[in-house]
Amino acid sequence: MNPSITIILPTLNERHHIRDCLDSLLAQDYDNIVEILVVDGGSTDGTRDIVSAEGGVVRLLDNPRMTAAAAMNVGIEACSTDLFVRVDAHTLYATDYVSRSVATSVETGASVVGGPMRPEGTNPFGRAVAAVTSSPLGIGPGKFHYGNELEEVETVYLGIFKRAEVLGVGGYDETNLQWAAEDQELNYRIRKAGGRILLDPRIRSTYFPRSTPRALARQYHNYGMCKASTLRKHRTLPYWRPVVPAGMVLAVVVWVVLSFVVGLPALAPLPFAAYGAAALALGFRFARRRGVTWHRSAIALTICHWTYGFGLWRGVGRIITGRAFDNRPKGGRR
Repeated sequence: MNPSITIILPTLNERHHIRDCLDSLLAQDYDNIVEILVVDGGSTDGTRDIVSAEGGVVRLLDNPRMTAAAAMNVGIEACSTDLFVRVDAHTLYATDYVSRSVATSVETGASVVGGPMRPEGTNPFGRAVAAVTSSPLGIGPGKFHYGNELEEVETVYLGIFKRAEVLGVGGYDETNLQWAAEDQELNYRIRKAGGRILLDPRIRSTYFPRSTPRALARQYHNYGMCKASTLRKHRTLPYWRPVVPAGMVLAVVVWVVLSFVVGLPALAPLPFAAYGAAALALGFRFARRRGVTWHRSAIALTICHWTYGFGLWRGVGRIITGRAFDNRPKGGRR
């Protein structure tokens, strides 16, 4: 018999996404989903009304602590099954998403199993973001963004978890991390405890990336802060990819300062010109995808790299000065 499954869905003001997300979850071909726990952080946009009206296996739970990490802990506490699937409202799920997740989890015995993050833009800029963030040229060697084979990785997008193992490493950290760091940090602790995390490209979902430059900049700046908060907690990074954009930012700052120190300010713009040329070249490469433009791709690439790097250094500044990280998004925005 197929093992019973709980789906846990954190929400906060997801009116524009929740209906389609729930429909894709309710259309799953897996025959033993006993509950879909929608754990809401106090939505004021009608999200709660949509969820409450659903009934059946869909159950609305309150998350007074608002964050996704807190929502997951609320859901895990209420979970009645040994396995749970963590999902996100900004994503649509293939009909075999749960069944494939369960099959790989059972077959391999891995602690966490997940699929790649497959982005699909909803406007011209979003399509450029999708192209950039699904290529190693844009996002680095993070396999969960573009992996095409079953393999052990550092982290995955969402995933199916063993409840006992998650509780065994302390659950999701609600207090010590920058908001949005909870998934990669939990996976780091699971790996540190000897667990395996597997990427299975047959687990299919569609993620909708940020659709404006401002939203993308905020997201990637926060990602940099997330890695810094993990660095403070564990005295190491969960993996070393963040060093590249941070190193780029540091190198450019040092170059500019030295250009003025040695009295050759004309040299200061050179790294910006070099980066701009590289970004444009990659922009034309990304534009080979249908519906993707070179200039938007170059802009998206630049935003991802620089805001991530600045975010990590800003987080390091908080470590040095002893300031706390933001464990919940300001103004209730995700």
